[in-house]
This record gives sequence, structure tokens and C-alpha cells, in this order.
Amino acid sequence: MAVHYSDRRAHGCTPTQIAVCLHDDADVTGAYCKCLELERIIRSEINSGNGVERQMIYCRIFGYLFHHFPARDITKFVQEVVTINFDREKLLDIGKCFYVYFVKLCKLFAVYARHCTVMSYKGHISTLSSHSSRGSVDNLVDKITNELQEAPQNHHTAKMRALARDGFRCVVTKAYDIFTTVDDVKFRQTIEKEGASTTVTDCAYIFPMSPGSDEETYAASVWAVLDCFGYHSLRQELDGANIHRLENVMTMDPTVHYLFETLKIWFMATAVPHKYETEAANPLYLIHRPKCVTFSTPDPDKYPLPNPTYLAIHAACAKVAHLSGAVKYIRNVLERMEDTHVLAEDGGSSELLYTAILSSMCGSYVTLSS
Repeated sequence: MAVHYSDRRAHGCTPTQIAVCLHDDADVTGAYCKCLELERIIRSEINSGNGVERQMIYCRIFGYLFHHFPARDITKFVQEVVTINFDREKLLDIGKCFYVYFVKLCKLFAVYARHCTVMSYKGHISTLSSHSSRGSVDNLVDKITNELQEAPQNHHTAKMRALARDGFRCVVTKAYDIFTTVDDVKFRQTIEKEGASTTVTDCAYIFPMSPGSDEETYAASVWAVLDCFGYHSLRQELDGANIHRLENVMTMDPTVHYLFETLKIWFMATAVPHKYETEAANPLYLIHRPKCVTFSTPDPDKYPLPNPTYLAIHAACAKVAHLSGAVKYIRNVLERMEDTHVLAEDGGSSELLYTAILSSMCGSYVTLSS
């Protein structure tokens, strides 16, 4: 059954109990109790009129990490918490690094869509149109394999290889890429026989690429999140041109792509390898979409599947972002930015300025919808 996170759950307090499977770990329960204690302190400060609402979001992000940590072993994370001796500022810094990532991620998609997707379509059309042999899907895969022997080095080659691996269709809706079929008679006949649909497709990144001058600042936010989760080795896997590796990309139609990269939908692993349940922040996002997604490849060596660890981190970030209230909070701030052009004399708009500074790292801002 597809799962969604309703507004009622998404914006409540941090759960008062840690997951049952962690009850027997004294360090985990002790660290979590400190989180709950800090939340009570911040709540009291808010009730007293202190403007620390953002600190509450940081605290709740920190708390929900205990419930949705992407790895089964949370020991290293808890050890780091214990090492900093439950210092308030340092604990909140953990939540803050995720908050910064969420702001930048939601903003990054708008910039990415403008600068990368259209250019990708142009190159995509010219490349596929040059294949005049009217071959089958398998023939197209072979041709792309022959032309692109090396690992993807840019967005265009990543998109081409992802299309070949994913059967030239969206991994979720199974709609075929319309540009692949436009000049290919046999391919078009196959689609008509199946009664399948077609769509424009995007190359969707699990860890999105950063366009233009924002690469260093965006990368810093990604590394901070990965370090917090204990995945230090992923820096090398995703650094520079490695961000385009096939394990980090999927073929998606633009709507699914938007929902995925803005953390509105995510995939949860099942007991079956490479089979995932679809979950969402709102049930509307899953209407007419499959309850499960299974990734497949014509050649696991040449065309590796999306990395399960990457998807687990994405899912964890998505759930924490919504359950902590961070998405709603960021959305409200950005919406207020649309109507606020001058800071209040009493500093009442300092929150807007803070988020504006984060947003400026990714270009002009975009309103987030729930």
C-alpha cells in the first residue's frame, strides 16, 4: 500500500518515544531524551516571546533523524551526539545542516530545470535522430552503448545512458520518451501494440547536480548531510563529474521528476532487491501512479541500477523534511518573501533575510507548494 504523510503528522512535535527496536540502547535513548528536553526548552522560549522558531525546526529535524536514519546502524550518529556533550548550539547545528540542504534543494530544482533540461532535450533529439536504421529498443540500447563507452561525464551523456538502461521510459509511469519514438517506426509500432503512452522525459538525479557557480556551496550542503549520516566515502563517489554516474540518475517524466527532487515523493526499499514502495508527502501525488517501482537493466555491469543507499538517504531526507515541519516552514518564509521587499525596522524580517541569503546561493527563489 502506498504511504503518504498527512499535514497532521507532518507538523506535529517530535514523537515522545524512540523506535521500539532502539529501546535497549542506553546511548540512543539518552541522546533522544536530550533532544526532547531541548525541544521543551525551545517551546518555552517561544511561548515567552523569543523569536527562536527556526531553532525549533532544527531541533525537530534532529529528533526525527532518530526515527528515519537511512542506515540500520545509528551508533556512529549517536556517538557524535554524545561526543559534543549535548551542547545546545552543536545539536542544533546538526538540524541546521539539513535545513540548509532542504532550502537549497527545493530552490535548486527551479534553476536546474531552466538551465539543464531544455538543453538536454536539444542534444537528445539530435543524437537519436541520427539513428536512421529504425531499429528496435534493443538496437537503440546497443547503439548508445557503442557511442558512449565511458562513464557519463555530463548531464547529456547521463540522460542518454539512463534512457538506454530504463528502456527509454519513465521508471515510475512507464511512459515512453517521446523524442525516442518520433523518428523510429519500429519503436512506435511497439508502443502502439502495447497501448503505452509517451511523454517528455528528464534525467532525474537522486543527489541533484548543481548548475553554474553554485557548485561549491551546494556540494558543501550535500557533504554536510552525508557526513551526518556517516557516509563519508560517498564524497568521492559523487564528487565532480561523478555526480552524473548512472547509480545517481533515473529517467522520469517532468512531473514525477519535480515531485522526486523536491522531496515530495520517495522510494522505500522492500525485501525484493531493487523493488521499492512509493511514498509521498500528500496522497494526491500518488494518484494514478504505481504503488511499487522495480528498477531493471539490460546489463548490470554497463548499466548499473540506482544505488539503494542513495535512495535510502533521499527517502530519509524527504521524511524528516516533512515530519519536522521544515518544508512547511521554508514554504511559508519563501511565500512571505514574495510580498516583502524591505526589512522591518525592528528586525522582524530577519527570518526572511536569513532564508533569502540561503536562497541566493541558488538563484532567484521559487515558491514551494505542499
